[in-house]
Amino acid sequence: MFNKFKFYRYFALLLIFFILVIVILSKSGLIDLNIFKYDLYKSLLIIVSFFVLPLLGFPFSAILVAIGIEFDYIIGLVIMVAVIPFHLAISSWIVNRFFREKIKRSPLASRFRIFDIPSKKHLEYTFIFMIVPVVPYAVKNYLLPASGIPFRYYFIIGWIIQSVLGAPFVILGEAASSLDYRMLFALLILFPTLYFVMKKLKKRYYNFMTEKEN
Repeated sequence: MFNKFKFYRYFALLLIFFILVIVILSKSGLIDLNIFKYDLYKSLLIIVSFFVLPLLGFPFSAILVAIGIEFDYIIGLVIMVAVIPFHLAISSWIVNRFFREKIKRSPLASRFRIFDIPSKKHLEYTFIFMIVPVVPYAVKNYLLPASGIPFRYYFIIGWIIQSVLGAPFVILGEAASSLDYRMLFALLILFPTLYFVMKKLKKRYYNFMTEKEN
């Protein structure tokens, strides 16, 4: 299962890299692609895709980059912050309406022990689970509501953390579209730093699960 998650992360990174290279080459005039010219229907299609595709498991980070490319980063961030709660609410409804029992019997449930979280640890677990780079965006959104953790924790913490984690990808897309190389360089420094912090939090997650078992 974790190999699949690793493959998913590599796929998302390659997709983002491909998008950025195409955008930079096009904006630099080295290639000519009409898809990067402004078009209202294209903008609407990207927004609709942003609503739907992450619910189907498409890499969230890649769509955020596309949002940043299509819009400036302010509008892109507003769109992102507005759509994430929709994803959280719909994911919670889908899970609790159709798939909770199936998730309960899944290998993911046993691996993350999501049905065995003490009530006094709900807040900490929600925060740690949402922020660590263990599973993709969509899987987090589907797993956590199945655990019985209060919806308010899942919704508010998920909204805040996913927005904070997603913001750099929107800015990355806008920086590539505007050929802001200084911002691109700054983000190249930021992303490894964030990854290092996430790895530390991942260890905290496993320590938390170990403490819960003892």
